[in-house]
Amino acid sequence: MPQVPVYMPKYGLTMEVGIIIEWMFDEGARVAEGDILLTVETEKAVSDVVAPVAGTILSRRFGAGDEVPPGTVLAYIDEG
Repeated sequence: MPQVPVYMPKYGLTMEVGIIIEWMFDEGARVAEGDILLTVETEKAVSDVVAPVAGTILSRRFGAGDEVPPGTVLAYIDEG
């Protein structure tokens, strides 16, 4: 089954990093497409990152409090 990456979105032209506030699911959890996976804080707002596909969270590469640049892989979801 394909592993689908979940990326840190780029919220605005000036965004340099997003700070992970909270993960809603642990590794190994099943998620549906559109489920809120985590909450991210930027200079201007707090936003949710949603699951791009349904599947199982294989790995979370960062934890709460980590500063992550846009475009960085946050997690992988197995579509199986």
